[in-house]
Amino acid sequence: MQEFDTNIPIYIQIAEMIRNQIISGKLEPNQKLESVRTYADMYEVNPNTVQRALSDLEASGLVHSKRAVGKFVTDDKNLILSVKDKQIEVEIRIMLEKLYSQGYSKEEIYTSLKHLLKEDI
Repeated sequence: MQEFDTNIPIYIQIAEMIRNQIISGKLEPNQKLESVRTYADMYEVNPNTVQRALSDLEASGLVHSKRAVGKFVTDDKNLILSVKDKQIEVEIRIMLEKLYSQGYSKEEIYTSLKHLLKEDI
């Protein structure tokens, strides 16, 4: 069973999971998504929750509908790359804010990051 963060609406968390599958390449351009019912069963949520998540993804352009066929990942690879680029910036900013609040300097962070990037994490 999927564990959800009680502080964030479930539909947002589901949209984020699917978005991450798209930007990571687990879901490929033009790939057909699972049905609303399948996602609802998978995540053990109401189908309306899944529909809202998919609607958000559709509004962002990452997903599109084909009438009577289903929902598909966009074929716009530039959009996928753009979303991926924005996501890494968000994640790095969150990490930096946390480290700065703990008293780390830019130099300490840079040195540690450079060291870690030399390793295969």
